[in-house]
Amino acid sequence: MTKYLFVLTSSPKDFFCEQTLVAIASLRVHNPGAFVTLLTDDKTAATLTGKRAALKDAVDEFVALELDEKFTPMLRSRYLKTVMRNVIDGDFLYMDSDIAIVGDLSIPEDWKGGIYAVLDFHVKLHQAINRKKILRNAKMMGFSPILNDEIFNGGVMYAADTPEARKFFETWHELWLYCVSKNFPYDMASLAETNFKFGYITKKMPGEWNCQLAYGKKYIPNGKVFHFFGSRIIDTCGRKVPESMNVFLPKILRKSFYTDLKEIPVTVNADKTISINEYYDDVIAHAKDEFLYQTKHAGEFGADIIRSYAFAKSLGYVYKKLPFVLPLLSLIGKIL
Repeated sequence: MTKYLFVLTSSPKDFFCEQTLVAIASLRVHNPGAFVTLLTDDKTAATLTGKRAALKDAVDEFVALELDEKFTPMLRSRYLKTVMRNVIDGDFLYMDSDIAIVGDLSIPEDWKGGIYAVLDFHVKLHQAINRKKILRNAKMMGFSPILNDEIFNGGVMYAADTPEARKFFETWHELWLYCVSKNFPYDMASLAETNFKFGYITKKMPGEWNCQLAYGKKYIPNGKVFHFFGSRIIDTCGRKVPESMNVFLPKILRKSFYTDLKEIPVTVNADKTISINEYYDDVIAHAKDEFLYQTKHAGEFGADIIRSYAFAKSLGYVYKKLPFVLPLLSLIGKIL
């Protein structure tokens, strides 16, 4: 049995708990009967009460680790991610929380026994927009050159429960702690160095398994996991979003979709499926349709622009600082 693993570090002040709940709800729509594991820390676990307790009810296995109380939320999150293979038993598919599962995640037989991930930005390193930054970070940490021209995105990872995989994650954790000691708490450089030390053991998943939306347009039609990190979650600053803006801002990319969920009762059914209300259930079940809608109405080139980080950042700025521009965008949305 493969476990579907999520890692959570959260407090009532953020919306990561709600984001994880939405991700799990989408998983259960398309993968009924999936065994879901949540790995968290002691501080987060203590906050999963009241409405937030629905997240605990929604999983099949709940594991909370006691961590150094001085760790920041970011350090706690990275700590859990780099030790997850050695505290969770069984093969697992790990997924970040800023995702929507939109397809069948049955694990292919030929993955069994291995470690799999998708290339960062869906391209070889020499084609990546952040190539110089990656190489600079590796050099700064004294890490090896990236000889195979591949950097993997850690947002979706399959890891079999094998001695080699456990040693891989043990090394990743050690290298991440080294990075932390150098005031560089990020986990990508240490993951790349671990892969180098293990002879590039990580194998490539098809892009559909971690469709990084701003860069993976060709994977959207047959996508299985949509990863929002490159499209960002946009704060609409409490303003009502007209339907015509859906082409620019799918509902599942709105910050309010998650923050409003804090006050909405959530029902976890006997079969672990999640019911919220008609609006939420529909958005979660049909997340892929929203992105296909973008392509249909804005065209492939237009959709590329809309999904870019630059557009998301600009749209967020408009909501915050230039709301008088919104009627114009709404009109353009109607035309599209």
